[in-house]
Amino acid sequence: MKKLITLPNFFLLVIFCIPFYLIKISLFDVPTNVLELFAMITIILTITQYKKQLVEELFKLPKIFVFSCLLIIFGILLSIFFNNNQLTGLGILKGWFIIPMFFSFAVYIILTSAADIEKIFTSIYLSAAAVATVAIFYKFFGITTYDNRLSAFYLSPNQLAMYLAPGIFFGLYFLLKAILQKDSFKKLFLHAVLLIIIFISLYYTYSYAAWIAIFISLIFTIFILAPFKKQFFIFTSIILICGIFLFISQKDSEKMTSLLDFSSRSSIASRATIWKVSTRLLKDNIIVGIGPGNFQSSYLAMQKYYPPYLEWAVPQPHNIFLAFWLQAGFLGFIGFLFLLFFIFTTLWQQLKGKKNAALTAPLLGFFIYSILHGLVDTTYWKNDLAFLFWICIFLIIAIKKSVNKKTGLHTHMK
Repeated sequence: MKKLITLPNFFLLVIFCIPFYLIKISLFDVPTNVLELFAMITIILTITQYKKQLVEELFKLPKIFVFSCLLIIFGILLSIFFNNNQLTGLGILKGWFIIPMFFSFAVYIILTSAADIEKIFTSIYLSAAAVATVAIFYKFFGITTYDNRLSAFYLSPNQLAMYLAPGIFFGLYFLLKAILQKDSFKKLFLHAVLLIIIFISLYYTYSYAAWIAIFISLIFTIFILAPFKKQFFIFTSIILICGIFLFISQKDSEKMTSLLDFSSRSSIASRATIWKVSTRLLKDNIIVGIGPGNFQSSYLAMQKYYPPYLEWAVPQPHNIFLAFWLQAGFLGFIGFLFLLFFIFTTLWQQLKGKKNAALTAPLLGFFIYSILHGLVDTTYWKNDLAFLFWICIFLIIAIKKSVNKKTGLHTHMK
């Protein structure tokens, strides 16, 4: 029992429980949620146990990464200060940046082996599978949106899809590893079943943007990793065939009909209007933005300049780059671009080195997916997505550190 009740295992539990951010609570009259509370407990415990190591590792972090983080935080603070709704903005800074950053850094402190990193992969993967299982029960009992899309306990089908998608990359990692290592049929069957559950749940979200982003990121990742053209051709053919069948199954659906309707009432027209409004807001607030948490009110205030909106409840601008510039200001946006530069250059270095290519692959898939889907949705500005984003960044840094050491990683996570 004592071996189970350890700080590393508590970290794994918190990651598995990321969807618990939906359970709202108040702590000393400060609004928070169960996920943040768990994360803060683990951060405090890590400080008490690894105080000296925390300081040492903090100063060893890549300078461009630290610079990016500081730019983002400073940009958000400026945007909060020069705009209205400061308390909401500070809450967003706390819940979507500060706590996820520090929690992920604490995870990084105890990540000292490939096995440790795989345990984090497992927690993310199993969390997605658990959410997918619950979502399937929602579908079974006919609890869907007005247009028959699956959202489960999330506010929208797209939010559900964005949480499930990372589970596919980490699930495929374990399935392929089990196949290559010729593991037992039981283990292969388990991974296949879990992935099928995630795919089924994702299918019923009818989030086409998520589907396309996943397919493209898988193809690109395979292109980078596949040592032979024949392997690349086989894997990409399978992915493309699956994609074609998925979209054929939707040819007569209400959502596909709406998507292909290029009239002023189509879903594409709705997104176009949101981006037009966002661009206009950006022109008027190019330096400090509109402040985090202010997009919905700013969007509605712009209605007089446009035809009647097709969508009224729009808390985010459906584009990750517009979201950062509008809510973190110009400095925050530049910091985000620097951060992406760091992420992808570091991933490329690890893949080029081959030593940790397999371990790096699902992280590459995750970040390619996040950017691709982020072009038409906001794949960051939410509690669960923010935690996943920063955890995966620090996993990359952990892999980078292991390569630089050359001697490999020793382990605390036992």
